[in-house]
Amino acid sequence: MVKIEKPILIVGTGRCGSTMLHRLIARHEDVGWLSTFNEVLPTQTWLSAFSNLYGAPLPDKAKHLAFFPKPFEAYKFWEHFLPGFSRRDKPQTADDVPAAGIKPVRQAVAQVLKFQNRKRFLVKVTGWSRIAYFNRIFPDALFIFLKREHRSVVSSWVQAGWLDVTSGLDSHTWQWGDVPDGYRQLWYELGASPILSACVKIQLDLDDIHRNVAQFERRCFELQYEDLISQPQNYLRAITDFCELPWSEQFAAEMSTVHFYNPVNKWKKYLSEDEGDLILEFFDRAQAVSLAGR
Repeated sequence: MVKIEKPILIVGTGRCGSTMLHRLIARHEDVGWLSTFNEVLPTQTWLSAFSNLYGAPLPDKAKHLAFFPKPFEAYKFWEHFLPGFSRRDKPQTADDVPAAGIKPVRQAVAQVLKFQNRKRFLVKVTGWSRIAYFNRIFPDALFIFLKREHRSVVSSWVQAGWLDVTSGLDSHTWQWGDVPDGYRQLWYELGASPILSACVKIQLDLDDIHRNVAQFERRCFELQYEDLISQPQNYLRAITDFCELPWSEQFAAEMSTVHFYNPVNKWKKYLSEDEGDLILEFFDRAQAVSLAGR
């Protein structure tokens, strides 16, 4: 089997701040990752050589351009080697991994690392956690679970608009599979609004993530986005320690240049206080439903 040492997987609900964390860790000199190029041309792993431009002393505006090879979730890369990876109607488990795809995807990842001249592989996925799924492919993987305050996540989802999480649970456009009766009843009781549909989607993701984390607790690091923003140096050190990455002078210098914007209460620009209270009520009551169902 192709040797890939302790790959690092970041998981969380969508809009939890995982892109920021992904791109921070990607700046470590030992870490390789999939880029926007791997998304467009998943079999052309040699394009990963261009990913080294991300560490070049270029303006941040240049690195955010659409054509620039920046760290990316690259679902099409995974889908190419592992058909069904991107399905939305149910969580993926270890049993869903196409056995025939394990060797080819490991070989592709090894090539990505080779062309980047890096030792460790960094992955980010959001929504369904796929922790057990990835564990079947990479049995020594390490997992980082990034959490974020619920109102901020819902607000960000509603603004994003590029993925439908607000359709009614009974509509033909609901993409996220079966909804437990307790959550469906709660959705109806609180008003069945688009915001509550987003809450249900997020709760389903959280349930799946927690189920997966429980299977691999010793290899999981849980982190609150608000803590990372308020104490970045402390938490980035904790993350690198967990991932067994050195806190090198080069990485420390990289992190010293990063400006951390604290978006606490930004949700108030897009949601009313009443909507914020409704979101908190949903998640408080959903937690009781979830615990009762265990």
